[in-house]
Amino acid sequence: MRIFTVILKNNFRRLMEHKSKLLLFLILTSAAIAAALFINTKAEIAGHIAVVSENEIVIPSTYLNITPLEEAPAMSELVSGKYDAAVTFDAQGQYEIQTIKNDDFKQILESILRDPSAYHAKEIRTRGNGTNIVGFMIMFIFMQGISMMFMFSEDKEKKLINRIVSSPVSFTGYLCGHCFFTFAFLLAPVMLMLLAARFIFRIDMGFNLLNYLFLISLLGALATSFALFLIALFRKGDTANMVGSAIVTLTSLLAGGFYSFDKGNKILETIIKVLPQKAFLSMSDLIEQGNDISSWYHYGLYIIVLTVAFFITAIVKTRKDYVKN
Repeated sequence: MRIFTVILKNNFRRLMEHKSKLLLFLILTSAAIAAALFINTKAEIAGHIAVVSENEIVIPSTYLNITPLEEAPAMSELVSGKYDAAVTFDAQGQYEIQTIKNDDFKQILESILRDPSAYHAKEIRTRGNGTNIVGFMIMFIFMQGISMMFMFSEDKEKKLINRIVSSPVSFTGYLCGHCFFTFAFLLAPVMLMLLAARFIFRIDMGFNLLNYLFLISLLGALATSFALFLIALFRKGDTANMVGSAIVTLTSLLAGGFYSFDKGNKILETIIKVLPQKAFLSMSDLIEQGNDISSWYHYGLYIIVLTVAFFITAIVKTRKDYVKN
């Protein structure tokens, strides 16, 4: 217990020498929450559509943002989210839809194209405010978790860990101290910002604060254990940051942190389903819809199992590298 307390105090002192890291985290988290809230205040639409046709095409629907183009957009513009779909009309008025989104979205788009006046917004199934907010924060919390673990990385690179493991202190307590410190600095700023948004600015947050506390705690624990795993896996902190950032960015985009990435490809769908970010978003969505725990507990259990697995693997790897029997 003593080493745990010492690590917390020492890490706080070290963090104060790197105020830019904390400031960056606060700015990015604020931007993520603000972006999610801004998007939710916009009028609900079915999608942003690129229309390609030799003749002028008029689609009288308030649920589509339409951009006329002379040629079909590149696949990269669909992947980046610039367009949700591209609709190409031939001379006879027949059309072909190109999209990376799922079949449900394609059916909605087809129903609007067939009869725009018969379509109603209630047919659009969108995520709620709360799920969008936590979805936007996923990538930032994971990246900041890796960044906040820099003190453990410094201990390794400066050989300080060799003195720690040779002293009569708990090695597990040492690692737990680093993890708890990182977890606390992921959770506290986010909750303070959410409190301000709820009680000062009176913003509809989707979830109540207890829901947010549960979800951000779960996400923060996973991000912390993943960061510890990466730092334990690589000897250089810069390498861990580079690899971790690439993994987090790709998996968060695929999981749908910013928009749904679903193309009907069975292999891709299988990969997406095993991502913890996808499980987290699915759980958040079910909670926001008011479903009871029996409908989403398996997602939470999956995230907890991964969190424990990353943590145990990091302990075993670090013990193997530094603790001599």
